Amino acid sequence: MTSLSCALMLDLDDAVDFPGNEGSVFGRPLSSYPLMAARTSAHVRRIYVLTGSPAVKSAALQYDAVIIDPPKIKPSLPGFLQHGYNAIKKELQREDTGLELLAVLLANAPAVTKDMIDTGIEALLDRPELDSALSVAPLERWSPLLTKRQSEDGLLTPFYPAPAGNAIPKAGQGGALPGIEFAAWYPTWGVTVLRPKHLETPSGDPPLPCLGRNILPLKQWGGGPIDYQWQVPCLEYWLKKNGIVDASAHLERKPKPQLAPKTDRR
Repeated sequence: MTSLSCALMLDLDDAVDFPGNEGSVFGRPLSSYPLMAARTSAHVRRIYVLTGSPAVKSAALQYDAVIIDPPKIKPSLPGFLQHGYNAIKKELQREDTGLELLAVLLANAPAVTKDMIDTGIEALLDRPELDSALSVAPLERWSPLLTKRQSEDGLLTPFYPAPAGNAIPKAGQGGALPGIEFAAWYPTWGVTVLRPKHLETPSGDPPLPCLGRNILPLKQWGGGPIDYQWQVPCLEYWLKKNGIVDASAHLERKPKPQLAPKTDRR
């Protein structure tokens, strides 16, 4: 039985301040950028999009994607992912085809390239010990050791217990404590490459146990879901730096109104 590597773009439609599933940047729908990356990937053979949004469906059809209706549950990454995976598995089984790897994308996380997708897929094809690959960005200045929560009395308290001795590394120091790496890598969710067996029998940590234990970092700068208006200029900068052409500059311009000709010679 042949097996395919497929892409699944999820539309959680849960942005706080910005309509991530309907917004547009550089003259294109926000959801078109993950589809562009998947469409030009050297390994993705079929694209699926789980959405109930007409705007995202329209973008999906432009890239020959198969549309999956969302489940009737509260939107969540684990729940939508499992629903999408089950739909893909059933369709491929009807064709007597297997799913080799699944590249998961988000409709409102457009900072992804075909090279990121292909790097993750190729790594999992070449290294059986890997469970998954996850796009991450370095945020050293947002070290978890500096994260605070508000206590019941309204004051700040450490989000996590401090290390023994309460030794906190200086800014930019990297690894001030023996055996502890302070370079903080945060998921950008641009692409997550998964093995089907871990979707069948999750073995990793919450909130996404299907990642398994051996996770390869797909390192990038910037990125992440677009949830707020202030993130849009950051995305435009990222797109420009990654060679994405601003399509709005090529849209047909309306002709300027012409002045009526004068009827005299003065």
